[in-house]
Amino acid sequence: MATAKPASALLRMPTWHIVSNSGWNILGRVGPIGVALLVTPRLITHLGLARWGVMTIALTLVGTFGIFDFGLGRALTRAVAERVTEGRHQESADLTMTGILTLSVLGIIGGLVAALGVVAWVQHGLKIPDSLRPETTWAMWVLCATAPLVMANAAMWGVISAYQAFRAANLINIPISIGYYVAPLLILLVWNSLVGVMITLALCRVAMTIAYAWLCLRVMPQLRTARPAISLLRPLFRIGGWMTVSNLMFPILSYMDRFMIASVISSAATSYYTTPFDVVARLSLITNAVTGTAFPAMASLWRHDSAGTIQLYRTSVLTVAALLFPFCLVSALFGREILAMWVGGDFPQHSTMIMKFLSIGVFFFGVDGVAAGFLDGIGRPDFNAVLSVIEFAVYAPLLLLLLHLFGVDGAAIAWAGRSLLDCVIRIRLGIRFYPPLADAVRHILPMSAVALVTLGAAIFQDGIVITGVSFVLSSILFYAILWTRGLSAAERASALSLLKRAGMSRSRPA
Repeated sequence: MATAKPASALLRMPTWHIVSNSGWNILGRVGPIGVALLVTPRLITHLGLARWGVMTIALTLVGTFGIFDFGLGRALTRAVAERVTEGRHQESADLTMTGILTLSVLGIIGGLVAALGVVAWVQHGLKIPDSLRPETTWAMWVLCATAPLVMANAAMWGVISAYQAFRAANLINIPISIGYYVAPLLILLVWNSLVGVMITLALCRVAMTIAYAWLCLRVMPQLRTARPAISLLRPLFRIGGWMTVSNLMFPILSYMDRFMIASVISSAATSYYTTPFDVVARLSLITNAVTGTAFPAMASLWRHDSAGTIQLYRTSVLTVAALLFPFCLVSALFGREILAMWVGGDFPQHSTMIMKFLSIGVFFFGVDGVAAGFLDGIGRPDFNAVLSVIEFAVYAPLLLLLLHLFGVDGAAIAWAGRSLLDCVIRIRLGIRFYPPLADAVRHILPMSAVALVTLGAAIFQDGIVITGVSFVLSSILFYAILWTRGLSAAERASALSLLKRAGMSRSRPA
């Protein structure tokens, strides 16, 4: 039986290992994207714009289930990593079993609450044809039934993260994630209904739950003898209390734009927003891959090793930025061409400017993900929560105003502005609570400024020649600044040494 890396190794885990685990997380998310790109136009054709818009909104409902976990999911990840690091394996197993059962029950409650609101929302909140309302209602109910699985999977992912078992987990995720795109298309060939689509998605989620349970038993054999103990959850509820607020606000802030577009304009107009959004937002998988690996390490390091914590923070931001920038730049410069080749129709006309603004937002949303994870890791989720509440109070009226002024483009402008402001505020909060962080930020700031200028300039550029030249020049400038200002002298020397050895290895005769 293959064994995962012990969580105690987090305390001495080199930066390259964080990058390696992030690579597996990225692969697990990037792998299915090629299938998604091929399948999405066919799904739009089979479903039509109205039903496709409803489907994209329905899928966002899954993200709202996290508001019912009372912060236990992320707190459980942190607690499991700490206990296993200290060698308290059986207590960790008892805590894990308690967390899985508790989150499953909360998922049932959350699913029921969501299901109760489906009818009112479909009847009065969506502008869709009357003939589509019954089908939409049943599809939403099927999706609500998967809430316990979503919650249980989140708890089991905490165990997988603590043991750094990302390779095995992503070998599971890839085929199941592909099923999320292929299965709906196959069912539409024999049953042209949103209900059938949601049933296939539910079955994929069942498969993931079974696979995660098997993997958890492999990395934590103590689960076989674990006994639930509610008393173990008390410290998690104290930590998770503030995280609950963040969990409540995050899906609201993330998805209110498409719900508001559907209510203010139309569900069909939502398609012009969600289609480019889904393309660009998939780049956040890079952020999730890096932060998912770094978060347990940050939580373990920050008390005992400030130098290691700062290096991990800086490496995480630089990794996210270096991987995100070329994709964001391509989306911003060549959005019209991408949309024309991918979905065609009138999407390029309606969605190009949306894609440009969203590209800016996704870049800074990525950097903000590291900053937010750091605040949680050092035990200050309260400020993440307070910031989310203040943000909602500002973002909601601003989004409504920009929708009326600029139509669907206004939603993209509002989202990009929110991502940038979030990033700035959270980084400043990190420095306030952990002053050594200022050294890392000095390395990050020049690179971030170049990214903002170059991505912002892409909004006003058009034409293959101009955008092509701009891509080359912007890329050279960004990576030159990252190399000279982002990396330390020791890191540059190490990178050059690795490149030199690799070149010498290739030049040797076989």
